[in-house]
Amino acid sequence: MAARPLLRLFPALLAAAILGLLAAGCSSRPTYPKAQMAESLQQILQSDSLNTRVRFIDHTLAVQLEYPDALTQREGQIGIGPSFDDAARRVLTAVHRVLLSSDAEVRFYVLLISDPNVPGAYLTLVRYLDDIKRANANMIDTFEMFARTIIELDFVGPSHLTLEQYVPRDIRLEEFLSWQLARRIQYTLSDELQAEGVASVGRCGGKFQDGEFAFTLNVEPLGEAGLDEATIHKVFQTSTGVIAKVLSSYRFDEFDRIRLIHPLTGRNLVLPRTNLEIFR
Repeated sequence: MAARPLLRLFPALLAAAILGLLAAGCSSRPTYPKAQMAESLQQILQSDSLNTRVRFIDHTLAVQLEYPDALTQREGQIGIGPSFDDAARRVLTAVHRVLLSSDAEVRFYVLLISDPNVPGAYLTLVRYLDDIKRANANMIDTFEMFARTIIELDFVGPSHLTLEQYVPRDIRLEEFLSWQLARRIQYTLSDELQAEGVASVGRCGGKFQDGEFAFTLNVEPLGEAGLDEATIHKVFQTSTGVIAKVLSSYRFDEFDRIRLIHPLTGRNLVLPRTNLEIFR
């Protein structure tokens, strides 16, 4: 999924964030107590004639929405439909309104959007609630807020996807960071290499396991010649810089090392956490 087409989601997502934050108010007592939070949100969404399901697991809130014309499918490609902006605005405004007026300790929320006219297609949006609060306090700008939002368009086939299947458990911060970093690395490498005609950049993968962040860098030459040493060095250096900057901004240090994997050449770069300081 390319970065550029997703930029058209930005106005709707930003507007929903602002409206939700303004609606939160300043009351010291929670408007939506933890015990009734999910039920209250479902009632708000249903009163707005939205076809939704809400699930609250530990520190993660998940909302599933079916909305006509939210998505499109042309020539086998899943895209954003003409009603996506309206769908995102209405749901996210309600989500932020409830989360920011509740005593529930919610760290992440997941929005899963489907379209009855495009069966099997889903848009997933994942956000860290602290990022929303920091954006509201002008601690991060609007483009950084968008970069911290996980957005995926997927086709899962004819079977209907449920919230229980898609969000079976609580999301952990290290997982969210691995997803975010994989996409930020991909977009940064695309800007630096693909735009200059140096190499093509495919989907990058990320995961966290046993104290290690591991990222797969799918960078291939555009022509018949292989990647030269300077380009490979740039791939690793750029990726490491992105990782160091983002982890520092989250003040996340609960890991031992990072591993960068370039499948085409079989090269691995492993850096201890302490070595990231020089790339910030």
